[in-house]
Amino acid sequence: MQKVDPGKFGDLEMKGEFTVASAHPLSTNIGMKIMEKGGNSYDAAIAVSAALTVVQPNLNGLGGDMFAIVKDGAVSALNGSGPASEMATVEFFRKSGFNEIPNRGALSSFSVPGLASSWQLLHERCTMRFHELVQPAADLARNGFRISAGISWAISRMKGYDSDWEGIYKPAEKDGILYQAALGKTLERIGQDYAYGFYHGDIAKQIEEDMITKGGLMRFSDLDSYSAQWVDPMRVRYRGYDVYTNPPPSQGVTSLMWLNMLDRVQLGSMEAGNYFSEMIDKMLVAYDYRSRYIADPSYVRFPSELLEKDAVYDPPALKGKGQEKNSDTTAFSVFDGDTGISAIQSNYMGFGSGHSIKGSGINMNNRGCYFTLNTEHHNALMPGKKTFHTLMAVYAQGEKKIFLGTMGGDVQPQINVQILSGIIDLGRRAQEAVAYPRYVYPASIYGDADIYYEESLRLGKYKQVKDNNSMTGHAQAIVVGDSTEPGFDPRGDGLLKY
Repeated sequence: MQKVDPGKFGDLEMKGEFTVASAHPLSTNIGMKIMEKGGNSYDAAIAVSAALTVVQPNLNGLGGDMFAIVKDGAVSALNGSGPASEMATVEFFRKSGFNEIPNRGALSSFSVPGLASSWQLLHERCTMRFHELVQPAADLARNGFRISAGISWAISRMKGYDSDWEGIYKPAEKDGILYQAALGKTLERIGQDYAYGFYHGDIAKQIEEDMITKGGLMRFSDLDSYSAQWVDPMRVRYRGYDVYTNPPPSQGVTSLMWLNMLDRVQLGSMEAGNYFSEMIDKMLVAYDYRSRYIADPSYVRFPSELLEKDAVYDPPALKGKGQEKNSDTTAFSVFDGDTGISAIQSNYMGFGSGHSIKGSGINMNNRGCYFTLNTEHHNALMPGKKTFHTLMAVYAQGEKKIFLGTMGGDVQPQINVQILSGIIDLGRRAQEAVAYPRYVYPASIYGDADIYYEESLRLGKYKQVKDNNSMTGHAQAIVVGDSTEPGFDPRGDGLLKY
């Protein structure tokens, strides 16, 4: 199998006790500079998050969501997902001639964005002023940067976009430099008023005006009534580690059910064939429960007894093929020697809806298209309801502290568990565990899918893809033990030369 030098990529991302692991070198550098100025993990998290909206617009943006797990004494979880707007109903889409919710365009952008509100919550624990944290991102947006091959590819593949999106990104496809002056101005406005205007002021009005012009469903009142939330994380015990993740509507608990089953077998002493058989068999069980019990907790109760040590799990039910819902996301972790944060943010599919708010540089998410118009399904669209959400962050504490997250949509639990098992069961260091070849099962909650594996795994009976394939996600990790190790995924932008 593929071998990786565990220390090869971490030299520019660590200084003293400060560590930042993000999916792009420019955002990582900004986070490190904030810490060097005396900022803590909360300061760095906002700065990195803001920078990622600039340098990875194909994976996230101001119009998207955020989830996080924070270790600061106790462990807490941040839910920055938004509900469906009040005008988004099954009846509307049915009467408009749709059998399913559109993936692109203004009618797909009705899920209230939670990223800026998440920054507000994080800033309650910061040491620096808000504008100091978002200004580096604003400068980067205005001054431009050379795009990666991944962004160039995403621009060329994008469909269903409006003229405002086209005016921002298509020029970069030609000359390789992306300038986002309007986004820079919006970030500065957010910094000046602590994101108040995004939900209750001028930016919220700007979003409403553009929605009305383009036929969208979000209104000022949807934004004005929204706030991200601190919630209790969910936890399971795995081989001496407490593993934490976000509760529903996040799919994070899928990982916990899976780990709960894996804890009953000794993976570390198994031959490779048996190891992967155990991993995949129990993954399929966890994913079957995911399809039944994870959704907006106001509508569906997750049975917490499924996380008990003696929980009994039924074998997975047979079901037909469903549409594979690929998602583009970016994850990062920060650690200041005391507090650590694992965070993840996304516009859902690539650039999201392709609906850009005129004059703002804000790309609206299309997260709402994960809803179904089937009113008998537990993830059926309703105004004010949150959809089943693929975003999840992970923190594990035992012999070491592990801060972990990955892009990958429906396969995020699989990537996180494979990396955790690599570290805890197989003794891999952070970089090797993150870079190691992976398998993925891109099933949505609506149906089955094929299993794919990167060719170095040689799993045989499943479908093979090339190593370092983006369909197996882009993960970032920080592992704190006798030393602090960052792990950067070679599948993403984080290791590219600029």
